Amino acid sequence: MRPLLPSCLLVLALVVPSAPALAQGAPDADEGPGIRFNGLGRSLIQQVGIGGDLLDTDTTSVENLTDGEFVLDLAVNGQPNDVTEVQGVVRLRNEFGGFFGSGVTVEVRELWARGIIADVLSYRVGDMDMALTPYTLFLPDEDGSVNEPEVFVPQKEIIYYEEFYTGFNTRRLQGGKLDFGLAFDEGLDAVEVRSFLARLRATNFTDTPTRFIGGGRVGATSARFGPYRSQGRLGVNLAYTWDDLGSGNANTGIRNSVVSFDTDVTLLDEDRYAVHLLGETGWSVVKQRTETESLVDSVLVEMDTTLVRDSDTFIEVGLRGELKELGLDVSAMFVDVGPEFYSVAAQSKRVDYTRPRSFYNRVGNERDLRRVTLFDLTRDPAVYTFRVANQLMRYDPRYNNVLPYGRATPNRRGVRLEAAYAPAESPVNAALTTAVLREIRGQGTTELKDFLLLRAEADVRVDQLIGWDKMLGVTLGLQYEDTSRGGEEVEQVDLTSTLVEAGVSVEVYDRLDVLLGTKLRSSSGRDYVPLLENFNDIRDFPGEFVTDDQESLVGAGLRYRFKEGIYLTVQYQRFNYSDDATPAEDYSLDQIFALYSMSF
Repeated sequence: MRPLLPSCLLVLALVVPSAPALAQGAPDADEGPGIRFNGLGRSLIQQVGIGGDLLDTDTTSVENLTDGEFVLDLAVNGQPNDVTEVQGVVRLRNEFGGFFGSGVTVEVRELWARGIIADVLSYRVGDMDMALTPYTLFLPDEDGSVNEPEVFVPQKEIIYYEEFYTGFNTRRLQGGKLDFGLAFDEGLDAVEVRSFLARLRATNFTDTPTRFIGGGRVGATSARFGPYRSQGRLGVNLAYTWDDLGSGNANTGIRNSVVSFDTDVTLLDEDRYAVHLLGETGWSVVKQRTETESLVDSVLVEMDTTLVRDSDTFIEVGLRGELKELGLDVSAMFVDVGPEFYSVAAQSKRVDYTRPRSFYNRVGNERDLRRVTLFDLTRDPAVYTFRVANQLMRYDPRYNNVLPYGRATPNRRGVRLEAAYAPAESPVNAALTTAVLREIRGQGTTELKDFLLLRAEADVRVDQLIGWDKMLGVTLGLQYEDTSRGGEEVEQVDLTSTLVEAGVSVEVYDRLDVLLGTKLRSSSGRDYVPLLENFNDIRDFPGEFVTDDQESLVGAGLRYRFKEGIYLTVQYQRFNYSDDATPAEDYSLDQIFALYSMSF
C-alpha cells in the first residue's frame, strides 16, 4: 500500500442540535394519503437490415430482421398516512407476433417502501438508487456519447429506463437505507448521516456466493464565517463489498473496502463570484480469499487462504471558481489514482462489451462476433447493465481509453480542467473538459503512457436567438482522445480517437418536430489494452490492439408530442462501418422504427 496521501480532516465540535433537519426520501406531503396509479406504456416496432461488402461473401446472415414489443409498467402507489408510502410496478410485456400467451411475460419490475420514524429518521427498503462519491459508490458516464442529438434520445431513454439510470450517476440496488439530518444554531449548519445495506447478487449454490455491499456517509456543513462568508463541508464515505462464503458451496470470495474523505471549502462567496477549495482522498483494500477444509491429524480443520491482497490510495484536489453573473464555472484538479486502487461499486461500467447484441450478434460465414459499435451503444439495451461487476470490466479503447472506469480509473496521475457556461435563461449552454494524464506504473515496460482527453458540448436554442415562436435547437458534441508511449518499437503506442455529434430539432408545426442528427467516430493507431486474467491480474504485455476504422450513424425522423411525456416518433437511421485493414468486411445497417411512449 502506498503511503496515504495527505487528507483534510475536520474535527466536529460537540454541539447540541437544535432540530432534525432532513427527511430524505420521505413521502410526498403534498400528495397525502391515498392510492394512486402511474406508470409507462411503450410500443416499439423496428426493422434492421444489413448490407455492404461483408454481404458479398456472407451467405448465412439474413438481410432483414424485424421485432417489436408492447410494454406496460403499471405502478400502484399507496400512502396509508403522511409518513408511510409503498409502491410496486408490475410489467406486462408482449412481443409483436405473440398471441394467446406466447411471447407474453408478467413480472415485478420494482417494489419499495419508505417512510419517516419519529419525524427524524427516514428509511427505504426494497429497490433504491444510491450514489456516494465517484470513488466509492458511483455509476460512471457512458461510452460513445458526449451530447446526444435529439434524434437518438428516444432510444437512449429506453436504455436509461430499462437499466434504471437516473441521470445522476446513481446505482440501482436492492436492500435498505436509513437517513437522518440535524440542524444547529451555532458552529455547524447541518449534519447528514446516510447508511445502506444491499445485496448485489444471490448465490447459485455452487461456485458463486451471495455478495453484499454496505456503507454510508457522514457529512457536516459549517455555518458561514468570516468577512468573505466562508463555509466548510466535509464528508466521510465508506463502501464495503463482501462475499458470504456461508451461502451455497462457494469457497472463494472477495472483501473490498473503500474509505474516502471529501471536502468543499468556500474560501470566499461574494455576489458576483465565489472560490472553492475542494477534493477527495482515500484508499481501497481488496482481498480475495478461499476457505477449504483439510484433514490434520485425522481432524477436519478449516483453512483460510488469502489469494490476493492489494491496497492503494487516491487523491484529487483543486480549486473551483464561479462567475455568477456570467454563469461561468471553472475548476482545475490534480488527480492521482494508484495502480492497485480498486472500488468495485465505482468502477463497474454501464457497457458490458461481452454481452451479445440484439441484432446481428454474429456475421460472416465464420459467424464471427460483431464488435459493439455506435449503432449498438445508441439503441441496444442488451449491451448495458446496471449491475456491479465481479472484477474490472473490459473496455473498448476506441470509445474510452483515457478514463474507461470514470474518475476512479486506476493508474492515472495528472490534471483535469473543467469549464461550464450556463447563464440563467440563456439560449446557449456549453461545457468543456480537458484531462492531461500519465500512467503511474508501466505495464510490461518502464515506459509510461500519456493520455490527453478533450470533451466539449453545447446546446443552442436558436429560436430564442432569432425570436422564433417555435422550438429550434442545435446540439453539438466532441470527444478527442490521444494515447501515446515512447520507447522501443515494440513498446510504442499512438492511438487517437475522435467522436463528433451534431443534431437539430425543429418544430415545423404545432407539436410536430423534425429531428436530424449524426454521430461520427474514427480511430487509428496502436495500443496495448490491459488484459485481465483471473481476478484483476493484468498481463504484463498483452497483445497489441491495432485499429484504423470509422463509423457513421445518421438519423432522421418525425416526432409528434401529444403532451408532456407522451409522443410518437418514426425514424430512419443508417450506420456505416469501415476498417482500412479489412475492407471486405465493411458493412452497413439500416434501421426503421416507430416508437410510441407514454408516461402517466
